[in-house]
Amino acid sequence: MANKEYYERWLKIKEQMKTTISEDTRLNELATLFVGIKPQATAVELVARVYCKYCELYNKLCDCYDQMEQVQRRQYIKKLIDAITCRLLELKCTLEQVEVFEFTYSDNALQQLLMAPQDVQILCPFFYPFEIRQQEMQYIIDEIFAGNRIGNPTPTPSEIERKKEEYLEEEKRKQEEKDAEIKRKLAMGEDISLSENSVTLSPQELEEIKSREEYEKHINTIQKMERSRLVTREKTRKYNKDINLYLELAGLKAPQVREELRIRAAILIQKVYRRFMEIKREQKREKLLRIKLGMIIPSWSPPSAHIRLDEIKEQRRNYRRKYYEKWIEDNIKENSRVLRLREGDIMEDISAEIRQWFQEWYNEVRLFDEFPWPEEGGSILVVKGETFTIEEYVNWRTAEEKRLKAEAGAPKSKEQIKAEKIAAREEKKRLAFEEKEREKKRLIDYKKSRLNPNNDPGIYITISKTLDQLQYTWFNYQNQWQSIDSTDPSVDAIKGYIMQLITENAYKDVQLQLRPIVDEMMKLELNLLRNSLKEDYLIAGISKPPQSKKRKKPKKVKPPKPDKVSPAFMFQQLVDAGIVKKYPRTTLDDYWGDQNYAAADMRAIIWTPSFPSPCIGDVREQVRNRCLLTLGCSCPNAVRSQLLVGSKAAGKRTLIYAIATETNSILIDLSPMNIYNKFPGPKNLKTMFTFVSRISKLMQPTVIMVDNADKLFYKKVPKEEKLFDPTRLQKDFYKEVIKPIQSNDKILVLGTATEPWFAKNPLMYKVFPSLILIPRTDYGSLSLVLTKILMKYHGVDRNFNVHSVAQALRGYDINTIRKAVADLLDGNRVAQLYNRPLDPMEVVNAVLEYDTVKYTDAEDFDLFQQWYNGYSPWGQKYVDYMLMLESQLLYKLKNDKKNEKKE
Repeated sequence: MANKEYYERWLKIKEQMKTTISEDTRLNELATLFVGIKPQATAVELVARVYCKYCELYNKLCDCYDQMEQVQRRQYIKKLIDAITCRLLELKCTLEQVEVFEFTYSDNALQQLLMAPQDVQILCPFFYPFEIRQQEMQYIIDEIFAGNRIGNPTPTPSEIERKKEEYLEEEKRKQEEKDAEIKRKLAMGEDISLSENSVTLSPQELEEIKSREEYEKHINTIQKMERSRLVTREKTRKYNKDINLYLELAGLKAPQVREELRIRAAILIQKVYRRFMEIKREQKREKLLRIKLGMIIPSWSPPSAHIRLDEIKEQRRNYRRKYYEKWIEDNIKENSRVLRLREGDIMEDISAEIRQWFQEWYNEVRLFDEFPWPEEGGSILVVKGETFTIEEYVNWRTAEEKRLKAEAGAPKSKEQIKAEKIAAREEKKRLAFEEKEREKKRLIDYKKSRLNPNNDPGIYITISKTLDQLQYTWFNYQNQWQSIDSTDPSVDAIKGYIMQLITENAYKDVQLQLRPIVDEMMKLELNLLRNSLKEDYLIAGISKPPQSKKRKKPKKVKPPKPDKVSPAFMFQQLVDAGIVKKYPRTTLDDYWGDQNYAAADMRAIIWTPSFPSPCIGDVREQVRNRCLLTLGCSCPNAVRSQLLVGSKAAGKRTLIYAIATETNSILIDLSPMNIYNKFPGPKNLKTMFTFVSRISKLMQPTVIMVDNADKLFYKKVPKEEKLFDPTRLQKDFYKEVIKPIQSNDKILVLGTATEPWFAKNPLMYKVFPSLILIPRTDYGSLSLVLTKILMKYHGVDRNFNVHSVAQALRGYDINTIRKAVADLLDGNRVAQLYNRPLDPMEVVNAVLEYDTVKYTDAEDFDLFQQWYNGYSPWGQKYVDYMLMLESQLLYKLKNDKKNEKKE
């Protein structure tokens, strides 16, 4: 896509942004005015419409931010993306509250907007992995993971001795294996090759040899089959030729039929053959159509156009980086030029602004206001109008005079003042308690009113806390770029940068640079003016001139203490201990599963809705919203710790690796079974927490994994696990890991749980207030998985009955199914597919007979559901909602009976 096309696309995005914000504003007005919406399906559609539009905008803005070559506009797009991210998280929470369920479905809203589910699928934007971590930190990560000890280049003597012992043990083991192999060959009478014992190959060379042998084995198999086919065909041809010659010589060969009959036979054969070819072409056209519609998945597909598209996008990124570097250079040059040529004029302008402020105060109230402290921003507050206004001063002075008159008659003692403060504090607590009780009573009354459909006020939507920030960000862009974004723009408005904006920013930067200097000069001038004013008041006979309200001096922000230990050393220590790990490259697309497309319609039934279980694909979308969006945002309402709960082999670790891969995060493993023997002792444990906290902040984005987090919060540690002390981090985990994470940190804590009912729920909820329950494998997801696995084999029938296999394998883990099918369809079985087609029972038996197969039946999953209802607040909300629906239905049936009797 060319730069002009991206610019035209940006103009369309602007119009879409305008309409979406206006619709969101109307939705927020309903929330502000406490307008109840009913039925529930209507409220879901209202919120889902805005949510879907923001999802589409988010994806488009991320694409523009990635590919747009106009450097200055990209800064505003990034701010818009951050603001929309916060609003998306807020809308997702609102949608969950309206649907009374964590898994939300926007299908009805998508139908109204004529959109597909793929349009609102949150994508991991390009700037997550590559525009967060500093280059110095990335260099440390790359070097240490490559095996270079930059953090601790000189190992300790004990470490050298340990490595030497490990090397000797490994050599001893290899020698014993060689001796055992020689003894075996001597016993079997085989030849012993001395060269085998003298050559030591590296693991890479052994892997290469293995892959080459496998390749040659397949080549030899193909060659043998082709030779066999040629020999069989030649033998059959020679046999038929000999039989024909024998019959002709013996006079037993039948005479040729007459010419007329032969012509008629040829015509019939031609007619049948033409019809056959016609049917074949029709079937081919139908097959191509079914392939385009996705009804048939071919075993081979040509290289995707996405590969070429990714190459073009990378080229555009290189151009964009060059523009950015040149823009930085021109900014520095322009700043130095403005400072050199206009330094005196800018300082004079700042002085004139402050003197005018002095003059206004003197003319109005004959005194001068307190000068803002440098920590607050200095005279910047004067320009912004954030200082004490004259009207506020007059009101404050009037109130202060009344207070002084009241205190003049009977001065209060220190005990009285202390008692008044205590009473005021108690009064504040009482008011807060009463407000809390009123809110609790309001919720109880609201729930009672919803039991009767005639008195049901409807659903109240939560008032937005992030919409104002989004509107402010959008207004700032419009204010700056309204005149630039035209239908006939200049070249620098499409790519590169606008020099005029650089000059304007240079003036602003230089002014910010010179303002502290001018402030110090104006403070001296203000002191002279105050002394002169004091003398004037003394001459007039006023010993105590009026004073303005004293400004409290803000606390100085202490600069962060420099680390006693370098980041490279801390990272090296964590890598050596196995706490920071490499992880397999996995994406969310590798987590196969289909969504529940019937849930939206089944929930929208007014009186008797049903809530079907979510599918595996719904979990993937939940991870995109709660993990990917949260990890990249700076929103205060984002929950930065998630618990993935599910049965064994449900794919919990796969999801964690996928999140880390998508965001290019480092993975810190604080699993109980990984750190039980690391950093022993309380002092070393404190050191480990310090290293983890510092590294997670310095090298963010960071994913902190706690595998088997339920063991960390055991109610009672099993005897067989006491040796590993799984609750070692229980006491300090929240204080040392969760609490230090700020809203602007790109850190995410992810835990997994397989038996969560053995854990202390209050402690675990404090660390993991949000969870994602992974359901058992369903029919739709297994159908999709089996289709993807089997259709890559050319010999498998395109109409293979995957549906019956999916029904039979519900509850079995997907990873085992993939491995079992791969083992079943080995080279020999693939070669037999043409003569012996694959039978569904073969797949079922292969999965059932697999050694590590995991099965979760409905009763096992009920344990997770019961625990979820007690752990998550959504469990109780769901119960209350079902009781409300049952009550409304009873009222409706009673009213229907009364109406029937009246008729």
